[in-house]
Amino acid sequence: MAYGGWELEGEPYTQNKNTEFAWFRSRMLSGRTKHWGRISLRFGPLDFKRKDFDGKGDNWSIGYEDVKPYYDKVDKLIGVFGSKENLPNEPDGFFLPPPKPRLHELYIQKGPQGCVPMIPSRLSILTKPINKKRGACFFCNQCSRSCMAYADFSSSSVLVKPAMESGNVDLYVNAMVREVLTNGEGEATGVYYIDKEDLNDYEIKAKVVILAASACSSAMITT
Repeated sequence: MAYGGWELEGEPYTQNKNTEFAWFRSRMLSGRTKHWGRISLRFGPLDFKRKDFDGKGDNWSIGYEDVKPYYDKVDKLIGVFGSKENLPNEPDGFFLPPPKPRLHELYIQKGPQGCVPMIPSRLSILTKPINKKRGACFFCNQCSRSCMAYADFSSSSVLVKPAMESGNVDLYVNAMVREVLTNGEGEATGVYYIDKEDLNDYEIKAKVVILAASACSSAMITT
C-alpha cells in the first residue's frame, strides 16, 4: 500500500539543530488519508471569530454559517459517526450511530458528571453501510493501514475510485507537482509536474486546480 519511511532517496530530510523530530513520509495514492485518525470535527462559530471572543488573533472573513452547507455535504459523502449534543462550539452534523461505549468509558461517564462532557468521538468510519460499495466497520483495529471494507474515509476509495469509474478522469501516479500555473489575473490554469520515473517536466492545463492538505500524495487527477 505504501512505500516510504524516514528517508526517501533523492528527497533529503532536514531537522532543526538539537531536535530529533521525524515525520514519516509515505508515497501513495491519496496521501495521508490512507493513515490518519479519522477524527472529523467541524470548526465552530468561535473558531472563525475568535478575536471577537477573546481579542486574540484575527477573525476569518467568513463565518461558520458560510461553510456549514459544505460541512453537511462532506458528512453525508464520507460518513461520520457521532451524537447530537448541542454544544455551543462543537456543531452537530449528519451522524451515523456511534459505537456502544466500552466498559472503561462507562465508568468515566459516571464520574464527575457535569464537569467534563463525555461524548462519542466523531470519526469518519461507517457504523452502517451508506452505499453498495462501502461496508460497515467490524472493529479489526487496522484503521491506520486503510480499510479493505472501505468503512473508513480514504480519498482513494471514496473519491478517486468512483471518479475513475466515471470514465472522465485521467490518473497520473509518481507525479510530483512543482508549480501551479497562473494567468495574468492570478487565477490557476494548470500545473507543472515532474514524472518521478523519467524525471522529465510536464505541463497540464486545467479549468480547476485543487490543492490538497496532504504532503505525501504522489498522484494527480485531471478532468
